[in-house]
Amino acid sequence: MIKAPRWVTSLKALNLKSLDHRVIVALLVFLLIISAIALFNPNNSGVSTIKSYPATVCPGNLSGGTSTSVLPSSNTLVRQIPASKNSLSKAKTTFYLSSKPLLVDGSSETSINVSRNQTGTLATVICAINESDQWFVGGSGSVVSKSSIQIVNSGLSTAVVDLFIYTPNTVSPVNSIRISKNSSKQIYLDSLAPGESSVVIHAITRSGRVTMFLHDQRQRGLQSLGSDFVSQSANPAKRVVIPAINNVALSGRSTTQMLRILAPGKVNTNVRAELVASDGTFAPIELDDINIKSGIVQDIVFKPVLGAKNFSLVLTADQPIVAAVKSSGTFDGNNEFTWATSSEQLQETFMHFGGLRPEVVFQGKNLEVNVEWTSKNRKVYERTIVGNSDNDVATWSPKSGVVSARFTTKNKEIYGGVIFKEKRGLSYLPLESGAQLESSAIPVLDARIISR
Repeated sequence: MIKAPRWVTSLKALNLKSLDHRVIVALLVFLLIISAIALFNPNNSGVSTIKSYPATVCPGNLSGGTSTSVLPSSNTLVRQIPASKNSLSKAKTTFYLSSKPLLVDGSSETSINVSRNQTGTLATVICAINESDQWFVGGSGSVVSKSSIQIVNSGLSTAVVDLFIYTPNTVSPVNSIRISKNSSKQIYLDSLAPGESSVVIHAITRSGRVTMFLHDQRQRGLQSLGSDFVSQSANPAKRVVIPAINNVALSGRSTTQMLRILAPGKVNTNVRAELVASDGTFAPIELDDINIKSGIVQDIVFKPVLGAKNFSLVLTADQPIVAAVKSSGTFDGNNEFTWATSSEQLQETFMHFGGLRPEVVFQGKNLEVNVEWTSKNRKVYERTIVGNSDNDVATWSPKSGVVSARFTTKNKEIYGGVIFKEKRGLSYLPLESGAQLESSAIPVLDARIISR
């Protein structure tokens, strides 16, 4: 009999289980090598980024009535300011009543604050995280004014804010305000600009995580003269768009439209105004070729003669300006006013309205804005708002209250503003997000460092 070769006998004696273990170990080593190559890639830039939305802040109660923050969901994480603990907890409601400012966890969805006083006046503002350089066009330091600014420091270190107050006479020296960590400070305008009826505020944050709100409230004795928040205006520019102004003459008595304007530079400027409405586009007589002295606040009353419920105002100047329009009157026996401020170009915005019925005015050429909203009956609707060749304005006015809405457009230089018009209340919001997506750099290991 022929014997099998010795090497064949050795193979038969091999432990197959041991062979399986060796294969598994080899595969694991291979995977580790591939992972190491990916992690320590010499061609890696050494920096990676993460994107997130910063936390926003809603104001405390500045009206003496009720203050409600409309949140995206009951699971939204919040913290009152100040608070004994720095941790956030679930709100457990979408209508958060609080007398204190509220820190809201970062989200792509924008919350708003709704305030009502005992006479039924309405004031709304976006819950936001502000830029370091802010402009507020509105408010007063006169004897009938209870206007105040609330500076909220949601950070964990002391904040410093410099305030410059412009009036019809001059600009004040800098007022440096220090706000302790995790706290807020309320300052009345009659202490910053005593006796001044027309005010513009320039706020510069030097340090800290600061959000600032301006609440304008007027009262003569026990009689309320109305109230509203003054939203942050767009930064000074040679072209300013106030996208949504309510034509109060159609629904109120003793109505007034007043433009407040300031050229904060050192050079006087000429301003041309264009009123844009569904009726057409024209320049009001009072706003035709205005000359504005630098550094001086100027108020101009004008009377738009038109049948449209709402309109836009476009201002073009030789030098950068800031502006806003105050619309006031008596509605159902109640004195009320609102400040329509200039806004930035429309970007994708998801806003919670809490059941209020918004009238949204869009301004710009080649208007095409898609709106997707959830009504109070929880049904979802969608509509595309398109302008026409005759004018550069279009309006979205739902028939009932809206819980939330998303606004998107692919076109540039489109502006939007929100008007809330009730039987006795009137308020305005710029159509803007409370926070923008931020990118943060994080270090990544680089194998080239090892060889140095």
